[in-house]
Amino acid sequence: MIINRKNIWSLSWPLIIANFTIPLVGLTDTVIMGHMPNSLYLAAIALGGIVFNFMYAGLNFLRMGTTGIVSQNFGASNFEEIFFSLLRPLFIAFIIGIILYFCKNLLFELSVYFLTPDKALEKFYKEYLFVRMIGLPAGLLNIVFLGWFFGMQKTRSVMLQLITINLVNTIASIYLAVFLDYGIYGVALGSVLAQFSGLFLSIIIFFNFFKQYNFNLFKVTKMLSISAFSNLFSISKNLFLRTMLLVFVQAYLIKKAGLIGVDQLASMEILLVIFGLSSYTLDAFAHSAESTVGVSIGSKNKENIYKSIKTTTELALFFSIFIGLILYIFNYYFLAMFTNLIALREIIDNIWGLVVITPFVSMLAFQLDGIFIGATLAKEMRNCMILSSLIFCLIIEFYYSTNLDFKNLYSCFLLFLILRGLFLTMYLNRVFKLVKN
Repeated sequence: MIINRKNIWSLSWPLIIANFTIPLVGLTDTVIMGHMPNSLYLAAIALGGIVFNFMYAGLNFLRMGTTGIVSQNFGASNFEEIFFSLLRPLFIAFIIGIILYFCKNLLFELSVYFLTPDKALEKFYKEYLFVRMIGLPAGLLNIVFLGWFFGMQKTRSVMLQLITINLVNTIASIYLAVFLDYGIYGVALGSVLAQFSGLFLSIIIFFNFFKQYNFNLFKVTKMLSISAFSNLFSISKNLFLRTMLLVFVQAYLIKKAGLIGVDQLASMEILLVIFGLSSYTLDAFAHSAESTVGVSIGSKNKENIYKSIKTTTELALFFSIFIGLILYIFNYYFLAMFTNLIALREIIDNIWGLVVITPFVSMLAFQLDGIFIGATLAKEMRNCMILSSLIFCLIIEFYYSTNLDFKNLYSCFLLFLILRGLFLTMYLNRVFKLVKN
């Protein structure tokens, strides 16, 4: 495998296009609800979004673990294990999805208890949650397929899957919520239709790839290998804890913003969607690092590990600065697109300078995440996330205990992103040690 800017760009550009469609879901929901008569609608989907972030992002270890294992098997040209490395997490994802669906009442009660929303929000929030839960099993299967596509360097398949899911979601949500006037129910139903559309497409792509192989030559007993499941769970448990802490930080932001006021809660939801627009774009280079680092380790090529890290990080740095400039120049148009509520626009405009530097501040953390996922160094990712989130919470709870405002809250979020990158850098040398000279 040749590692250079041209090769990395060929892997990354489909991911930029695909990843850019991911925040369209949150953006569309936010824009639709942001133009409702008051901020209760937007606040309700913010709460629902946090719960689904906990489930999807918390279970994203299924995607990340799959990518690392598959990319290393791809580098070693072990196609039998590549096949089984997809089936194992698919089985786990399906079981988890079904269990969570039947526990939706419990999830609602727990989320209300921990997030303590205003009573006026509960009706809208419950409707949104229960409808979207229908698509959860399909959604979890989709993220496993996504991990397999990343590991196989099938970035155009990633693009096709994500664009399909997110365009169906966007179009269906607009049609159902606006034209049919279904409101929050329509937005949630659009998400369900999108997940099943993506699953159908992913299955077609998978079988199209493996039609050239004779499945009869694969030993099914290897799929049930205890050691293989043990390896998957070993990686997954650390990735699970790391990702749950990441989602906890965003939930904590929403909760603290809600304690300041409903308008601040709605404003934080808008800022997290804008953060998603930039982070998903930068994730394209992190995903390229996942695949190329994993393949380089599988093929025992230390020089390619170095080239992969250097090249993907250079491109990510350039794009982080470019995105910041776009946010700076088009400040007014971004705010006008998200909401026509003056109170929300004033809150966000007051801290727009912090929003502009967010892509640059967060780039290192995203990039190192991709490198460590490809190297399957999940324990190190867990340790860094524990330290970063702990410092984040301690500063808010003790340093800003009596004077927490919206600007201070968002500043602490930026500090959290900086700390993630710095702590991960301390472990970077372990990636090279995976390949002996």
